[in-house]
Amino acid sequence: MKKNALLTLALAAALLLSGCSLFASGDGGKDGSGGSTGAVKMTDSYTFEDPADLDFDTRYVLHCDESSSLISTAAPDFGLKENYSILYAKDNAPVASYDFFICDSEEHTKTTVDMYASMGQTLTATESDPCVVYTSSDSDTLEATLITMQAAGVLKDTTASAYMDMLQTQYGGKLVE
Repeated sequence: MKKNALLTLALAAALLLSGCSLFASGDGGKDGSGGSTGAVKMTDSYTFEDPADLDFDTRYVLHCDESSSLISTAAPDFGLKENYSILYAKDNAPVASYDFFICDSEEHTKTTVDMYASMGQTLTATESDPCVVYTSSDSDTLEATLITMQAAGVLKDTTASAYMDMLQTQYGGKLVE
């Protein structure tokens, strides 16, 4: 079981290192193609606000909980309770992404941070909740990731929506708003 958990988190880390994220929609929950903005409440003590300096027309938010393959596989060894992945796009091209991991304790959060660090990825703790850590990717990193994934046959094209479809299928999360 620990090997499966490590493999799941390693895959998530590889996607994050390459700029990939798990995202959800900004359309008020209709079809994942909307453009909502504002806050995403993740825990009682942490709410993520859209970065003021981003130029985007669509926000995807993918929420993974214990029913998703990402969390159900990793949770026993890393205490992961939830994951929120937020992808911002402009004209269906990725602009930025933020990936949040919510753990059940500070000890499990440290284990998760250490595991990602061992693969060269930095997770940053939020100021208001020490059990919420995140990473982010910019447009250049995301663009390179999508090109690589398309060349490998993982994506049909390099659009934000194709990437979102792949991630939702891969991790079993739900588009939320």
